[in-house]
Amino acid sequence: MAILRLFGGVWLTVLLLQGGSLTATAQLAELEERLVSLFEQNKSAMVRVKAVFPPSEELLQKEGLEPAEGEASVPQLVIGSGFFISREGLILTNASIVYEALRIWVEHNQIDYGAEVVGLDERSNIAFLRTYTLPESFTFFHLSDRSGLPAMGSLVLRLSMPLEFKASPDFGLVSGHESRFGDRFFPCTYIRTTVPAGPGDGGSAYLDLAGRLMGIQVGSLPEVGATYMLPARAALRIRDDILFSGAVTYGWIGFEVEPETSIKSGRRIFLTEVFDGSPAAQAGLLEGDVLKQIGDYPIESLDELRNAMFYTRVGQYVEVTVQRAGDTRRFSIKVESRPDDEPMEIVEPLPPAPPINPLKEKSTEETAPLPFEKDLRQPLTAPEETSRTGLPDIS
Repeated sequence: MAILRLFGGVWLTVLLLQGGSLTATAQLAELEERLVSLFEQNKSAMVRVKAVFPPSEELLQKEGLEPAEGEASVPQLVIGSGFFISREGLILTNASIVYEALRIWVEHNQIDYGAEVVGLDERSNIAFLRTYTLPESFTFFHLSDRSGLPAMGSLVLRLSMPLEFKASPDFGLVSGHESRFGDRFFPCTYIRTTVPAGPGDGGSAYLDLAGRLMGIQVGSLPEVGATYMLPARAALRIRDDILFSGAVTYGWIGFEVEPETSIKSGRRIFLTEVFDGSPAAQAGLLEGDVLKQIGDYPIESLDELRNAMFYTRVGQYVEVTVQRAGDTRRFSIKVESRPDDEPMEIVEPLPPAPPINPLKEKSTEETAPLPFEKDLRQPLTAPEETSRTGLPDIS
């Protein structure tokens, strides 16, 4: 007798023979085959992102420091991963890799292509690039608007471009969902995995076993060998802002909240302040209201509140449900763009730090010149190379 069982998005065949079952070795072999297949199907979507920054002494001088004696006066080369997300050649990577870079290019199948930044969002640490010339052949991932987060324990496959190696796979589990770490607050709920971060892994793609893009690596926790990814749905929301309006806007309706838990009432979110003149005040929300729902998002925690506001678009009307004196009340509120002086508990990432512990990149006379202007080519024949893997304020 054969039974098909869905496991992590893959149908595994389990044979029941005289009360027994297919051996664990056979099941693992099928899982291995699926992982190999997914990697082969998607590896050509990956690119290595390289960005040139000013010589190290310029960066040190910005910090009011003096360069070390004998330190080479060469631009710094920062590397990371990225991947195609459209047939037109749009690339998704980390903002910390390309933020304020002098020049950017990507490597695909060992060929260099000049690239430019289409737009970036420091808060979520993602950036969108476009090459000046498209590779002849490449695959791409789809950014889906699939709601919900993968279950804890779900299997994940990471594709990255570590150091100078070709596209490489890694494997792990979903280990958490958080919208904050310590005193660092994220714009929405991030997915934590057991896949460790290494040099060049920032900007990696994560897939489920059905081959769907789960998200992009944006941060790491090296102390516990974990990484954070921004969900694909969140990247899609940011992409739409950048492509349609040229900048990312975050919604705001104008109140502060405080969580409360009790045995009798469970978890509740109270409005502790409603700002004068805000959309919330104009609609009639009051201090002391218990927040129950924003749009399609039930609110019982700060994670759910951050998600609701992140996915709510500026300019749209959203129904906000509160409980007041035992009564349920609903208000239609127009979402405005978040004022600059209202950070929504988000600790703004600082500009990327200077490259640390750089790795020397091999170079030979046969190596093709880097795709930059003539004045930059000579100092970069033996550049300093390093990697940034994740959010500057987390890693």
